[in-house]
Amino acid sequence: MEYSEKQLNGFFESVESLKKYRRADLIDENGRDLLKELYTDLLPNDYILKKSLKENTTFLIGRKGTGKSTIFLRIEQELREKKGYLPCYLDVKTIYESSQTKLTRIKGVDSLLPSDILEKYLIERSFIQTILSKIIDEISNKFDSLFDKLLRVLGVAKVESIQERLLELKSSIEDNNHLEKIEIPVLQTYSRHNKGMNERIKESNLSSKLELNSSLEKTKISGGIKADVGMDIKKSDKIALENEDSFSSVFLQVFQIKEVITGIKEALAILDIRHLYILLDDFSEIEDESIITFVDVILAPLNNWSEEFIKFKVAAYPNRIYYGKIDPGKIDTINLDFYNLYSEFDRDKMESNAIEFTNRILTKRFEKFTGHGLEVFFETSKTSIEEYFEILFNASMNVPRILGYILSYCYQSRVIYNNKINKSDIESAAQKYYDDKISSFFETTTHSLLSLDEKISALQLKDILNVFIRRAKDIKRRITTQELKGSIYLVNNPYSSHFHFDPRYEEFLKTLELNFFITKYNDLSDKDGTPVSIYSLNFGLCKKESIYWGKPKGTKYRKYFIERPFNYNKIISEFLSNAKRIVCSNIDCKKQFDVEDIKFLEFNNYKCNACQSDVLIETISDNAIELINRIDNSKMLPFPEVRILKELQTSENEMYARELAQEVDYSGQLIGWRAKKLDENHQLVQRVKESGKPYKYKLTQKGNDFFID
Repeated sequence: MEYSEKQLNGFFESVESLKKYRRADLIDENGRDLLKELYTDLLPNDYILKKSLKENTTFLIGRKGTGKSTIFLRIEQELREKKGYLPCYLDVKTIYESSQTKLTRIKGVDSLLPSDILEKYLIERSFIQTILSKIIDEISNKFDSLFDKLLRVLGVAKVESIQERLLELKSSIEDNNHLEKIEIPVLQTYSRHNKGMNERIKESNLSSKLELNSSLEKTKISGGIKADVGMDIKKSDKIALENEDSFSSVFLQVFQIKEVITGIKEALAILDIRHLYILLDDFSEIEDESIITFVDVILAPLNNWSEEFIKFKVAAYPNRIYYGKIDPGKIDTINLDFYNLYSEFDRDKMESNAIEFTNRILTKRFEKFTGHGLEVFFETSKTSIEEYFEILFNASMNVPRILGYILSYCYQSRVIYNNKINKSDIESAAQKYYDDKISSFFETTTHSLLSLDEKISALQLKDILNVFIRRAKDIKRRITTQELKGSIYLVNNPYSSHFHFDPRYEEFLKTLELNFFITKYNDLSDKDGTPVSIYSLNFGLCKKESIYWGKPKGTKYRKYFIERPFNYNKIISEFLSNAKRIVCSNIDCKKQFDVEDIKFLEFNNYKCNACQSDVLIETISDNAIELINRIDNSKMLPFPEVRILKELQTSENEMYARELAQEVDYSGQLIGWRAKKLDENHQLVQRVKESGKPYKYKLTQKGNDFFID
């Protein structure tokens, strides 16, 4: 068959709207907003949206692409239609990026703070300034929109006084001269209180350098010394983190948060607004220390002091959340990832509920943009459309963005050539997504200016992922050769993609899950009645490695994943025993703990039961350090730069900043700033300028060779 132009364009618009990062514009050809019409809740009857609109501080937790930003857009729409409510959307990541590009030097501060602490202080100072200013801007915009009406009701004098109050608030936040008068005395006190901090950090870093030099001079037997390098660097970071409370108190005094709250409430009371909802997107994308400062200085005080006036809606990643002094019991938490979401309701129907969501979101978009159902684009002579929904769920794990990418690849390879999509096309697209977007995590990490400990941890995760792959392939071989016997194993379909293990090991695999290499599938009890966590390998990864994904159909196979061959406890335990060391930070104690003690340590806030000092999880890896040492130091760049290079490497064409921003999830402003550095300072990127158009970017030959070690 030959598709019409409307069908081709409609398919394209449908999948592109799904794969967009950040706040996707859903508009028709006439510019009409389609968000309300196309929004598809993860649960029936718009449950997630309704719960998010409750007058509580809410954390929306999910991996990239699970729809957090889209939910925020719908919250804004609903609140604008409700009397007495004002939404204020803040892209935390973009604000943080902007703070890094325009730092203001402050006279007299250089002598009060060490250079490394000073840069951190200036970034976080700028960050807090921008956050507070944007809140004031949002209120001012609302005020301006009601200006004429308020003039009639309140009179000129009253309206002018409100305007003046808003301007005063904004000025007190942005006026550096004003802030310096408060800041210098506060920082002087801070400096005296923490004068020994810099020396301690220097000592720790010096110790690390000495150990590194020593290890390089010794033979291979020196593996243990090399392992300690990452540990000591981590200790220096810990020393710096000990001062976060002091930092928070500095910012609270400088920016006088209570006064800001009072001013905001007074202005909004005139507008008859009783509730200010602050929506914080990309909260987990900023650095750990900045998350802590942000929560302690902005989120917690505004939430706790505002007497139900201010409520926060926070979009965050799993395991990248800091509550500070906010009582978690008073916070609504909504999990958007497959298992965390659907296990709260009916576990027996988790898959069917997720597949039903896949059906709803695709059907709604395709009918709107193409005027047809999905059957037009899929080969249904041998495979039903319901089966396609199932395979699309398996490949995307309920993540709309991944779903969009997979169908976008199918569009490029099949639909534009007037061919219908079949199961093999979806499998190939899932593998391409894995190759292009997921597997690059390890490469970008090792080439980034991250700590040695972070790099070692990433390479260790790559190692254990390879252990999982080898085990899955071995199980497949044993089923195929009938070494594993029993009616539950199918020789022609030797499924081996899922595995189970002791829940205590989950702590060490969180990064693999966050980056979609594995996904939690269920919690069950094994053959011996012991609770286990069930995970699956990435669908595209399984296709790449010729591993059969899933399990046989039918009730007989309901507990297929807890068969004994899929018990990974031993291989995880053996791996961790050679990769991690859990030890008390007190040099006079140094008590060591086993992996099995993790739950106890979590309960005890990672405090040693012998001396009450902090317990550290230290990384041990000779091989990882050796691999890292092989990488040319000139090929170590900040993480955003490495992401840009990797995206340009996988692209077949030159790209505009907005296109790069779409793919790597950074603002266009940051892309332009970073790409300029990659061009002028490193000659890795060439900027191509056409008259009247923005820059296009492509890799130089040096850029093409960047990831070749």
